[in-house]
Amino acid sequence: MKTLKRLFSRRLKEEGPEDVMRISRVIGPLIDKTAEEIFISYKTRLLSEPIIYIVPAVWGAKKEGELEDTQKEINIKVIPVINELFDALRIRDLSGAQEFAIGFIIRGLIISKITYMIEAVRNRGIKMTKEPLGTA
Repeated sequence: MKTLKRLFSRRLKEEGPEDVMRISRVIGPLIDKTAEEIFISYKTRLLSEPIIYIVPAVWGAKKEGELEDTQKEINIKVIPVINELFDALRIRDLSGAQEFAIGFIIRGLIISKITYMIEAVRNRGIKMTKEPLGTA
């Protein structure tokens, strides 16, 4: 945590407020766009699988067995986004642990956004199939 704090506080001092907002305007929309594109492209599959299906897809690895083709396709879409975010943050010369930690945060955010979309659609579907009380 201290490493991230030092990394970002040092950069804030070096850059003006305009630069700080530039990075924010890149990161947020890029993560949102990626999650939305993945959800739209694979909606049928994501809705038919358990919610945990998206985790190995975003990470590109599974504890047991191999990824399914859909999971591999999703991972192929995630990797360049993570690299682009590292570039936007101008993060260089990190230790393996630091790079993993930041990738962990980014992947977690993407997973959270996609799972939110999945559950929102599922909940909307449940509400639409229920009959109002007293109409049966």
